[in-house]
Amino acid sequence: MNLPNLLIFIVMALCALGGRPSTAIADGRCDQQCQLARKAQDPLASIRALVLDNTIGFDSDRDPQSYATLVQPVYSLPSEGRYNVILRGTVPVIGVRDGVVLPPLGPDPRGRSSYSTGLSDSIVQAFFSPKSESDLKFGIGPQVSLRTRTGDELAGPGWGGGVSAVVTGFSGRWSYAAIVGQHWGQQGYSVATINPVLIYNSDLLGGSYIGYSNSLTYNWKASSGNRWQIPLGLTAGKTFPLDNGSAIDLSMGYYKMAERPEGGLESQFKFAVTFILP
Repeated sequence: MNLPNLLIFIVMALCALGGRPSTAIADGRCDQQCQLARKAQDPLASIRALVLDNTIGFDSDRDPQSYATLVQPVYSLPSEGRYNVILRGTVPVIGVRDGVVLPPLGPDPRGRSSYSTGLSDSIVQAFFSPKSESDLKFGIGPQVSLRTRTGDELAGPGWGGGVSAVVTGFSGRWSYAAIVGQHWGQQGYSVATINPVLIYNSDLLGGSYIGYSNSLTYNWKASSGNRWQIPLGLTAGKTFPLDNGSAIDLSMGYYKMAERPEGGLESQFKFAVTFILP
């Protein structure tokens, strides 16, 4: 799918979903299903959750060249003070063919054989967010990386640290967020990430959503013309409430790379499963 066709698809999909506003949102209420969907879309939500975020990367021949499963526990610490504290972890399980460049790991080609698999380096984040009754929230905090790699060909930042900030909110049927971070690590690792989220919530299929949710990266150590990775596409999903107050959120999406480094992948298929605990 080329870029013009992708943009046309985005517009048509949003128009199709926009036929009837969500009753719970339109009249100012937000029922259980609405609240759970918002929690799944809100990086500062007061929840306990486990996210399994999966990405398969393809080259120009539609051949899979990499995969990554990011195991992401989320835990909101109980607090009686002025701030909420949200802890988020990322444990990457990666597989990559020889010669492929994965920008979040650095500017160098990956792999030492036909296919390398294992753990990369893990990251732990802490967001401090002022308590507020407003739909608009923000948070900021440190992040540290741990050298958990099982092989040098899967290396990320190693031991390192950085800072990240997030803003998130809701407006009618839309939820939005932006997470911006900068991380420094071993051997000159320096990568900035921008994770914009723009989600439209609909009554379709009993409550579903569609929008953009992916990560842009900028590698400060890469050569000129090879620093950005910018994916364009759509993610669609649905949150399923369970009887005990928990929920499962399922989503999938397809993205083309508008900008990528030499050796980088041309497209991604993403699918995620989020377990929201009571």
